[in-house]
Amino acid sequence: MQTVAAGKSSESVQSLARGLSVLRSFGEGSSRMTLTELSNSSDLPRATVRRCLITLVELGYVGQDERSFFLKPKLLELGFSYLSSLSFNDTVQKNLNILSNELHESASASVLDFPDVIYVARAATSRLMTIGLSVGTKLPALYTSMGRVMLSQLPSGTLKSYLDGIQLDPPTKNSISIKSEMVKELENVKNQGYCILDQELEIGLRSIAAPIGSHINDTYAAINISVPSSRLSMKELEQNVLPKLLRTAEDINRELTSVWPNA
Repeated sequence: MQTVAAGKSSESVQSLARGLSVLRSFGEGSSRMTLTELSNSSDLPRATVRRCLITLVELGYVGQDERSFFLKPKLLELGFSYLSSLSFNDTVQKNLNILSNELHESASASVLDFPDVIYVARAATSRLMTIGLSVGTKLPALYTSMGRVMLSQLPSGTLKSYLDGIQLDPPTKNSISIKSEMVKELENVKNQGYCILDQELEIGLRSIAAPIGSHINDTYAAINISVPSSRLSMKELEQNVLPKLLRTAEDINRELTSVWPNA
């Protein structure tokens, strides 16, 4: 790989180049790498790589599990290199297009990045929301169907710690505003394996979501269908849309087994 060349740049520029060199090293090996492996791959001293990793972990771009390090989805903010390296986006986008064409409704996919979800793929039929949605858009996880699906999969201790440290900020009059009710809702979503949201993010919008993939490297992902509340009732969403959504999730999961590295 291309290494950081010695030159007359300032130390701050060299530090940035070295940090990027460490990030690029993940794409050349396994999904999890040790300090020694990253040092060998980047041709940088262990001490230098260690300083870079400490910074990247603090910024949320890299995660750490005992002696191993791995990329986190916050790298979406730096050009979506995370998803591109895993061929995740192509797999999801293809299946979202099929689902959207079949239902004639907008379909999306996102990953969880506290306290938000980040949209990573979208097949839109029309603009349903006053909020413009595109790849890279962030929305509050607690008030999106995809966010609740992903939050419900978190270890109970992690979820409790997260909820204890926040104040609910309900976007609409339909939104859950009491924490105890939110806890019950997330438990219900966990048990049923999907989430239907009725005008909690925006009045006039309903959505239904299901998880995709598995939470590898602390990454949680989900897909959803959004519809105007005037067109489909909650019962119609569950009876007519949910089976197709779950089938699409199964199709994506099957394909991800070949493109998403195992932990």
